[in-house]
Amino acid sequence: MPETWCGICKPHGDHVATSRVGQFGFHGGVTKQDVLWEICEALDLPKMSVGVGSSLPSEVFDAAARQFGLPSGSMPEVGESVARKAGLSWPADVDSRGSVSGGGFTGTLEGLKIMRDALRLLLG
Repeated sequence: MPETWCGICKPHGDHVATSRVGQFGFHGGVTKQDVLWEICEALDLPKMSVGVGSSLPSEVFDAAARQFGLPSGSMPEVGESVARKAGLSWPADVDSRGSVSGGGFTGTLEGLKIMRDALRLLLG
């Protein structure tokens, strides 16, 4: 690929690459890691990392469940419970429970953002 096509390899024109691990996603913007760190901070936990395959540390969701007296469970289960406790909705497309394959119990960036927003409301 010619370098002139790649705004990530070198800035050109009005485009400047903004991608950095832990701060901005490949296309710019907030990443799962960024939101996970915000959730850790809200729950007074050490900063934890997103794992291989974008997996999320269960300790964070266990801590959130304990904080609000909710049943422990997977990220989608705890995320949904925290969101509903804060009066927020949890759309079906923010986790993988409804996927054709069953998708395991992973969550999306949008699901993490909803949980983060719910924590902000609940912890004021």
